[in-house]
Amino acid sequence: MFENARRFRRSFRVARTSARIYLGYKLTQRRVRKYDPEAAAAAWERQHEQAAERMYRLAVDLKGLYVKMGQFIGTRSDLVPPPYTRSLSRLQDRVPPRPAAIIRETIEQELGRPVTELFATFDNRALGAASLAQVHRATLLGGREVVVKVQYPEIGGLVKLDLRNLRTIVGLVARREPNFDYRSVVNEMATQVPHELDFEREAEMMQRVGANLREIAGVEVPAVIDDHVSRKVLVTEYVHGRRLLGQEHIDDASIDGPTLAARIAGAYGHQILIDGLFQADPHPGNILVLPGGGIALLDFGLTKELPEQIRLSFARLVIAVANRDMPAILASFRELGVKTKTEEPGDVFALLSLFFDARVAGEDGSTHQRRLGSAFARNPVEAIPGDLVLLGRVVGLLRGVSASLGTPLSPMQMLRPYAERALAEAGPARGANSPVVRESPRAE
Repeated sequence: MFENARRFRRSFRVARTSARIYLGYKLTQRRVRKYDPEAAAAAWERQHEQAAERMYRLAVDLKGLYVKMGQFIGTRSDLVPPPYTRSLSRLQDRVPPRPAAIIRETIEQELGRPVTELFATFDNRALGAASLAQVHRATLLGGREVVVKVQYPEIGGLVKLDLRNLRTIVGLVARREPNFDYRSVVNEMATQVPHELDFEREAEMMQRVGANLREIAGVEVPAVIDDHVSRKVLVTEYVHGRRLLGQEHIDDASIDGPTLAARIAGAYGHQILIDGLFQADPHPGNILVLPGGGIALLDFGLTKELPEQIRLSFARLVIAVANRDMPAILASFRELGVKTKTEEPGDVFALLSLFFDARVAGEDGSTHQRRLGSAFARNPVEAIPGDLVLLGRVVGLLRGVSASLGTPLSPMQMLRPYAERALAEAGPARGANSPVVRESPRAE
């Protein structure tokens, strides 16, 4: 009875917050018709701030999937107005950890032995707390430094409830606002997020991606401690590094920004376009900068394996967007299963450049958001495959890295060498309709 009441309150809180945000925007939309441009801009800014703060409070109170969503939105300065990134970026560091007693109990239940028999030392202070799990430092009995990732006991049931709530809300909004139909995004989340709750699968993906990237200079994936893995506990080696895009990297003269951006792009370009297996949760907390400028990729709970047809079609899209080749863009869209209301070249290219190309130089988040909204209004996306949703997340990361680290290249330009290599290795039959390619390096 108590559990049912708790779940009802959770669902009600989500519905109430969503309604307040939606109605706030509709009221603002009506009011600004009477305002001059400056007053209208100020009104929209206030609405963005209020909505972002509501989303932040919801994530902090309910945790779980809402923290994960907030963290993702908080990194997408290319898609959302600045108040959202300012408010939701706080979730990257402020997820409160669970008590150590709960974590130790989960470890012992999952691995079948006392913590003192599994580890020589175990730090009860959390190294980091995320939406679905938290991590602690420890040392194995032989002295090896490790990280212990432990899933929250109740998170599985809450994720199912949260996904159901999100599907309902996004469906209602899509029916009233066809230009904001994000049902495909939620459907992809419903497919992928349960994978994040299976740490045995994560360990397998981590080992596979690590093997694929073994020959790439300056890119590391932590080793898995094989006999310390279960569905809710994952132990990996500890990697000494610093979080990507922290203030220390901006001020550290030893870090060359464009080189670091190219290395990150190379790691993801190889994963997506050469291997077809990639880490699909690329927020800054999952990338460490190592001494000397190398990188380490962390957290493989959300790892996606692309069908070969999708991998090669995306390779063709990368090259088409980099070349600004509209016929090739439209052909790649059709191959990937993307449908837009019209195929007017100008409207399609405007939409594509916003998702997969660099932001206009000097453009802030609000201006970019207005251009995105205008492109959506002219040519709404009627269907987009889930695979492309996750690929868009990676492109979004690369766009943010490009801007922060000072490289002049757009994401698609950085991915282009790997797209060309993928099509060349596929051969004339499977790489049909692709442009002439030039050989690209296998390592940075």
